[in-house]
Amino acid sequence: MRKTVMVFVLTALLCLTGSLTAFGRIEGHVFDEAGLYTQEQAADLTSRAEAIGETYGLDVLFLTTNDTQGLEAREYAAQFFLDGDFGYGAEKNGIVFIIDMGGRDAQMVTSGEGIRIFTDYYIDKIWKEVRPILSEGAYYDAMSAFLTDVEYYCGEYQKYLADPEAYQSEYEKAQQSRKIVVYTGISLIFALVIAGVWVVFMRKSHNNVKPFTDGRAYLKENGVHFHVNRDSFVRTHTTRTPIPKNDDHDSSSWGGGSSTFSSGGHTFGGGGGKF
Repeated sequence: MRKTVMVFVLTALLCLTGSLTAFGRIEGHVFDEAGLYTQEQAADLTSRAEAIGETYGLDVLFLTTNDTQGLEAREYAAQFFLDGDFGYGAEKNGIVFIIDMGGRDAQMVTSGEGIRIFTDYYIDKIWKEVRPILSEGAYYDAMSAFLTDVEYYCGEYQKYLADPEAYQSEYEKAQQSRKIVVYTGISLIFALVIAGVWVVFMRKSHNNVKPFTDGRAYLKENGVHFHVNRDSFVRTHTTRTPIPKNDDHDSSSWGGGSSTFSSGGHTFGGGGGKF
């Protein structure tokens, strides 16, 4: 009898909360422990996250809290991810955006393919866009912008995978622009150094000249003798050396590397900061 009652109570709780499935996975995409979103806002974020999951196989989650129980925000999000059995596929592909109101800290925590898509470069770009919005207290607007970026980079990553040789990522373009700036700066500095050395040399050369008041000092003792030199043009020979093409595309041309950390025996990536 007691066993029957316990089963009934447990079943009732599961039906009321709707939070667990038979596999132990927590259902949903928005877990607003800090109460930052309205029902309409949470529903919108959920709908868009589900669409990304269906299209790109990436589990997008939103977590807010007032207390991380002594853990760093990213560690709290990682533990939440593991406890809820989130992530799609064998690699548990996903990304969690946690807002810790207690520490005013926000982090994007990635898993599986999410680590490869959202490298440090792209995480930094997203953070620079989202951070000012968080600082204004517009949490839904910040997460809406985050979702737009997630969908965009997932789409671009698929294009990159389809043809890595032909695709040029934002990261690759930024690296090329940086090289141009560096090379231009080095060339400018080198030119200034050469010009400075030449000016110093010319200045010292002019200091050796002594003035004369007598014009005869400029005449050679035995007069002036002219010599005629004749150059004969015979032939020319041109050699062509082929310049190999520089192919900058490689395995890291999508977005560089990702900083990672381990939690519960699983590897996570991501980034963020205080807001």
